[in-house]
Amino acid sequence: MRNRARLTITLPSIMLHQIDQAGQRLGVNNRSHAIEKLISISLQSRISTAVILAGGRSSKQLAPFKKIGGQYLFVIMINQLKKYGFDRIVVCLPKERHGQFVQTFGHGDGLGVNIEYSVEVRSLGTAGAIKMAGELLKNEPFLVLHGDILTNMNLQDFVEFHTDEQMPATIAVKPRVGERKYGQVFMQGNKIVKFLKVGTDQGISIINTGIYLINPIVLNMVAYGRPALLEKDIFPVLAERDKLSAFIFQGLWFDLSNPEQLEEAEKRWVS
Repeated sequence: MRNRARLTITLPSIMLHQIDQAGQRLGVNNRSHAIEKLISISLQSRISTAVILAGGRSSKQLAPFKKIGGQYLFVIMINQLKKYGFDRIVVCLPKERHGQFVQTFGHGDGLGVNIEYSVEVRSLGTAGAIKMAGELLKNEPFLVLHGDILTNMNLQDFVEFHTDEQMPATIAVKPRVGERKYGQVFMQGNKIVKFLKVGTDQGISIINTGIYLINPIVLNMVAYGRPALLEKDIFPVLAERDKLSAFIFQGLWFDLSNPEQLEEAEKRWVS
């Protein structure tokens, strides 16, 4: 719990009405909480860049083109990102998919964002792909999402948590029983102390959701042009150094490269 001090202020009625409206948009019904949230948003450094990882196996590459409720997953992702102030989108993808992405989504003109593409000639893995896109990231913190993930997670809360924790990287994690195909974690408080590879089964029910906030210093751990995985080569090292935090959320989360979860998402997702 953060240390708190009482503050009494007097505001015009019209401003209070605007605060109430903003609070509703943020999902906050308590006025004092809404004021705190709005002040926090205005004071913190804005993170406006999101990296979407659209490489990997063919099912992951094709996931952004799958439709939920008549909309491409990629468009849903962009709309979610835009809602939380992410208007610079960097897509890391193999050269085989570059033309398809540009033809379908362009450079974001019709979506209200700026989309840039970082094209891999050969597979570099999640960390290697981000390293190659480094010049597009402007040496600022950035959000990372796997391109097959659909979620309603509050990204503003995620950014606030990452800023408060002051760690080089934060992973969004979710309680999920019996999911061996996703990386799992050991936690102490808000820190991840051990990061387990996919397929490891040690009775842990907290999984890696494939959504991260990363500070640019982390890219110093990755050699340019060499294959490397965040989940295998970077996060375990950060965890050993007590430099990796975890943001737990309980909302909707689907891996659309999985046929069963795609079917479930089609039933449960509401734009």
